[in-house]
Amino acid sequence: MSAAEKMFECSYYDSVCHSAYYACLQLMSHKLIRKGVGLDRQWSIASSQYGGNSHKALLSEIKKHLRISDYKDEKRYKNNILKLKEMRERSDYKLFRISKEESENCINMAKFVIGIINTIRT
Repeated sequence: MSAAEKMFECSYYDSVCHSAYYACLQLMSHKLIRKGVGLDRQWSIASSQYGGNSHKALLSEIKKHLRISDYKDEKRYKNNILKLKEMRERSDYKLFRISKEESENCINMAKFVIGIINTIRT
């Protein structure tokens, strides 16, 4: 997240979405490792159950460990991570510029997602 925030400060708005999204994904992978699902096992799950899509595998597998008691938070978590993924793909692969407001939204969405992920006990 510090990379996303630093890029925001430097007005590199297109890069903010990428870093914010990957901060969430890296934390998901770390939490799974702490739960005993090592990188080899994560890759095996992605290959066998998600057609090799490691992002989809992480997003799905981490949900098994989340403890979100509030329906609004659960819905917001899902919407935020999906929007972050969409914004990351847009910033990395499309010819659209990311605005200051959009990049700031990515930071805020990622902070919320990270807060939810950090509720997982390891």
